[in-house]
Amino acid sequence: MPRERQTFLLSATLPAPVLRLAQRYMHDPVHINLSPATPTVESIRQSFYTVDEERKFELLLRVLVKERPRQCIIFTQRKRTADRLGLKLQAKLPGLAEPMHGDLPQPQRDRIMKSFRAGKLCILIATDVVGRGIDVTNISHIINYDLPEDIENYVHRIGRTGRMGMDGIAISFVTPEQGQTLTEIEMAINKLIDEERMPNFEAYVPRVKAEEAPKPAPLPVFGRRPAKRYSRRL
Repeated sequence: MPRERQTFLLSATLPAPVLRLAQRYMHDPVHINLSPATPTVESIRQSFYTVDEERKFELLLRVLVKERPRQCIIFTQRKRTADRLGLKLQAKLPGLAEPMHGDLPQPQRDRIMKSFRAGKLCILIATDVVGRGIDVTNISHIINYDLPEDIENYVHRIGRTGRMGMDGIAISFVTPEQGQTLTEIEMAINKLIDEERMPNFEAYVPRVKAEEAPKPAPLPVFGRRPAKRYSRRL
């Protein structure tokens, strides 16, 4: 590389590892952020369900029946989760769902994407790595089966729908322990996300706060009994 040059580093997101990379190799870089103040498209209806981890799959089936998506991407945080979820959905919806992640051979990924673009495949279970490369205009729903660890990935995930002026729906599954993550997402997109409830289905068991938990009855105080006096007649 010549000494006199101009270097650009372009990235969809700027998590800490990428920022460290820029600081290490770039000389006095200027940071230009082209993201809008409200980074999510207004045509995307966003909502979330509070759900326990072990009840996610049952809730997912009910959401799919309720929403009836044209095409849907379900995002998981890990490849193993995508595989397991794919097997479960294939058992319930044969021929309509496929997992796709970085460990799959490229020919298999190409085959799955070709089927998805053609509309033959209704549901794609994907991780963030492959999710960014998906550009299909007919996607009506995004379901965050797992919330992303990187908040910026939330914006990129739901941006797969609501394209070309079409409306889109983004639904997130939030466990009771992920309230802070949900708040951080809302702050990042500068918008409150509506909570939904599934009729006739208990998605989670409400946790009882320590101060609200019923206090146990006090234990009886056992004192020393007075010694009995025995008299013996002689």
